[in-house]
Amino acid sequence: MFIRLTVFLLISILLINLSPATYALENTLITEQELNLTGFSGYESINPNLLIYPIKQLIEKIELTLKFNQENKTKYQYTLLDKRFEELVFIINFKKTGFLEETVQRYNSHLGNLIANNKNLASDYKDKILNYTIVLKTLQDRYDSTSAYRLLIQQAIDTTRRLN
Repeated sequence: MFIRLTVFLLISILLINLSPATYALENTLITEQELNLTGFSGYESINPNLLIYPIKQLIEKIELTLKFNQENKTKYQYTLLDKRFEELVFIINFKKTGFLEETVQRYNSHLGNLIANNKNLASDYKDKILNYTIVLKTLQDRYDSTSAYRLLIQQAIDTTRRLN
């Protein structure tokens, strides 16, 4: 009993002392510095791999519904596009591949809605949208050329290019 407790405490101390940088270095496709060089600014705080993600989605839908002015609604949809992109980059870079397909679908769906209904403001976001493709391409290059994940990321890249 005493040995098990001692081992448990030692493991706990080791886990506490692991820095987030060490974890990220070992568990990401590319380092945060490399990602920042592509122009990526940061991850979304609540991502699809968290249990509270459906609550976040509900709040976003309510906020969108409460926007009565069409211009404000469109701007908010582009803000949501930023969030979908940051979620996608998180899922790809942290290799949360179990969530990749649905995250790509959500991102592409949101882009499709913008393309169909609100493409008029796309020119205001042209640089940002171009940067999306650069970041996604950089992440995609880390996967094997025959990987299904690479193909999913290519779908996101192709859909993003359609918004330009």
